[in-house]
Amino acid sequence: MIRWVREHSWLPEILLSLSLFAILGGVDFASSGALALVPALLSCVSILFIRRFLYLAPVALLMAATMQISFGLDLLLSSFAGLLTVLLQAAFGTLIWRQVTVIVSNVAGFSIVWLVVFQNDLRSVGGLVISNESARWILFSGGAVLDVALNTLAWIFGRLLITRLTHVGTTSDRAKLLHDQARLSIEVARQTERLGIARDLTDLLVQRISAVVSLVQGANYTAKIDTASALRALDKIESSAMASQQELRRLYDMLHQDHKMTSAPPRIADIEPIVIAMRELGYNAAMTTDGVPFDLDEGAELCLFKIVFEALENVKKNTVLGTSVTVDFYWTNEGLQVLIKDNGVETKVRNGDSTTALMGYSVADDLDALVRVVDGATLRVLRERVALYEGSIEANHVAGVGFTLSALFPHLKAVAGI
Repeated sequence: MIRWVREHSWLPEILLSLSLFAILGGVDFASSGALALVPALLSCVSILFIRRFLYLAPVALLMAATMQISFGLDLLLSSFAGLLTVLLQAAFGTLIWRQVTVIVSNVAGFSIVWLVVFQNDLRSVGGLVISNESARWILFSGGAVLDVALNTLAWIFGRLLITRLTHVGTTSDRAKLLHDQARLSIEVARQTERLGIARDLTDLLVQRISAVVSLVQGANYTAKIDTASALRALDKIESSAMASQQELRRLYDMLHQDHKMTSAPPRIADIEPIVIAMRELGYNAAMTTDGVPFDLDEGAELCLFKIVFEALENVKKNTVLGTSVTVDFYWTNEGLQVLIKDNGVETKVRNGDSTTALMGYSVADDLDALVRVVDGATLRVLRERVALYEGSIEANHVAGVGFTLSALFPHLKAVAGI
C-alpha cells in the first residue's frame, strides 16, 4: 500500500477516503443516525492531506472529534480512520506534522472517551458495569491508555513501513538485486577465466617474438658471410613469425568473442536497477512512465541513460539521506521529456531544525533561484549529447525544495526512432 500511495498523486488518498467513508460511515449511519455522517466524513477526509497541505490532516481529525462531542454521539467506527491517517502521516509527513497529527489524534481520543464515560448517563460501557465514580475514572484511564497505544502503534507501523521500503526494499526489489548480482558474478568469473588464458597466451607470444628477434639478429650477421645460410635463417624467421601471428590471432579472438555482449551500451531498461540501488542507499527514489514508449536506437538510449545517471549521481553528491528523488518519463506521439526532481534542500532543513523548516525560504533565495545560471562540465557534455537529438536540457534550483533537471526531445521519434 505504501508503494502504491507513493507512486501516485492524489488518487490513492481519494480512493482510500471514499472507501472508508462508504464502509465506516455506512456502519455509523446504521447505528447512530444521520448525524454520525458528519464526523465520519471529516475523519475520512483527513486522509486526503497526508502528503499535501499536511496541516489540514490534524485539523480534520480535531473537527471530527468536536462534531462527535457536540452531537453527543457514542463511539463511532469511523474514528478508526484517524489511526490510518496517523499511520500514513508517519510514513509520508514531515517531522513536525507527524508529531502534531499523533498528538491531535490522542487528544481527540481522550475527548471521546471522556464523553462516553463521564458525560453520558450510562450504567455500563462495553459490558463493564459502572457502579461508582471510581469505576468511571478507572474506565477512563483504561480507554486513554488504549487510545495512546493504538496511535503509537499506528505511528510506529507507518515509520516501519516507509523505512523498510526506503532502506530495505520490497521482495521484488531484493529479488531483482540478487538476480543482477548473480549475473554480474557469473560475468566476472568468465572474465577472470579469460584473463588467465590471455596471460598464458601472452607469455607464449612474448617468447615467440623474442625468438623472432634473435633469428633476425642472427640472419643479419650471417648475410654478411654466407648468403645461403641467410636464406635458411629467413625461412626460420618466417615460420616463427607465422606461429606468433597465429598465437596473436587466438588471443584476439578469445578476448573479443563476447565483445558485442560485454560492450553493449546501457539502455533505458537499465535505469530501473539504478533507481532501486538509490533506495537501497537510503534515498526515496521512484521512477514513473507516462504515455506509450517507442523504440529508439542505441545512441538515443545511451543519451537518456547518461542524463538520468548523472542526475542521480548529483543527488548522491549534494543531498542527504532521506531525500526524495523522482525520475519521470513523459512520452508523447513524437517526443519525450525526462524530468528528474529532488527535494534535497527541504530534506536537509527538515532534518536539521524544525523551526527553520517552518520558516521556509526567503525572497533572496527565491530571486537567486530565478537568476542563477546552473552550469558545469558534466552539464555541458549532456547539452552536447542532447543537441544531437534536437533536444534541450535545463537545470534549475527550486528555492526551498531542491534541484530539477529537465531534458526535452520534441522530435525524438523522427530523429532517433527505429
